[in-house]
Amino acid sequence: MGMEGKLRQVSEFELASYRKNPARLYSDFMGDHNLLALTEMNKAISAIMESALARRIRERALSEAEPDPEDVAEMQRQMQAAMSRNPRAAEQIESVMGLSKDGSRLSLYKDWHILHYLLTGKSWEPVSSSVDSAIMGGTEIPDVQGVMGYGPVRYLSTTQVREVAEALSQVPIEQRIESFNPQAAEAAEVYSANFGKDEFGEDDKDGLLRYFHLLRDFYRDAAAKGNAMLLWVD
Repeated sequence: MGMEGKLRQVSEFELASYRKNPARLYSDFMGDHNLLALTEMNKAISAIMESALARRIRERALSEAEPDPEDVAEMQRQMQAAMSRNPRAAEQIESVMGLSKDGSRLSLYKDWHILHYLLTGKSWEPVSSSVDSAIMGGTEIPDVQGVMGYGPVRYLSTTQVREVAEALSQVPIEQRIESFNPQAAEAAEVYSANFGKDEFGEDDKDGLLRYFHLLRDFYRDAAAKGNAMLLWVD
C-alpha cells in the first residue's frame, strides 16, 4: 500500500496512559489495524489489480474506449469477494483515504508528505514550527517491539494541537497549490504517488486541497474537544 500518513485524536487521559505504558499503545494499534488481515487483503487486491482482467480495463480506458461490461462486472465481483472475506479489514480499507466514520481518525493516504511540503516548503528537515508539526511533528512514543514499519507513533499535546489548529487556519493553501512545482518537490525527495506521471493536473490539485481541508478541520475539531493527537506513518 505504500507509506500512508495518519492521525488519531486521543483524550489527555488516553495520551497519559500511552506515555506511561507504550506497550499498551502498540497493543491497541495491533488490535485496531488487524495487521495480518490487512496484509492479506492488500495482497488479494494487488493480485486483482495486476491481473489480465485489470490490464484489459486499463488499456481500454487509456485508448478512451468504453470498458467491456463483462470485465467491469467481473472486476467488481472479485473485489467484493476479497473484501467479504474479512469485513473488518474491508472497513479499514474503505475509509483509508479520509476521515473515519466516528471522526476520531484521519488518513492523508499517500499525499501526507506532499501536503507537508506545501505547508512548510520542507521535505525531511526537522520540524521547527506549529505548521511543521501538523503532519511530521510530535514526540515519539518508544516502539520497543518494532510494531510500526516506518517509525514510532508520535504525539502532540493538547496545547500543541491548539497551536497547530491556529497555524493551519492562516495557511493560504490555494496560492501554494497553484505555485507548486512538482519537479522541485521530486528533487527534494518528497514522497508522493503523484510523481512519475506526465503532468500534475487539476484532479491532483483538487485532491490536495481536499486533504488540507480535512487536516485543518480535524485539528479544529480536536482543539475544540480538548484532545491530543497521535501521528504516524503506516
